[in-house]
Amino acid sequence: MIQEEREQATTVRESYTPDQDRSVTEAVLDAIEECKGEDLLRTDFVLYEDINPEALDSLFRHDAQPRTTVTFDTDSVTVELWGDDGVEIRVTDRSVE
Repeated sequence: MIQEEREQATTVRESYTPDQDRSVTEAVLDAIEECKGEDLLRTDFVLYEDINPEALDSLFRHDAQPRTTVTFDTDSVTVELWGDDGVEIRVTDRSVE
């Protein structure tokens, strides 16, 4: 179940749970696309240049340590992830600030 909410013109929030048919990394990419208003497949965006997607997925797998928090910057956005059981994702576009 995806719950998205546009807080402002520059911030997107999304919830992720391990029972979804996608990874945390895919949820992050969806939130970045929503925030930037563009299809990342049509740009030169490469998440791996800023964070290892496999490591990110490992941090937030179903049996991961509780209260995990990760923040990183990529392609003019700040991505924040936190949670246990489920993951809250917030993407903020820094280019508008």
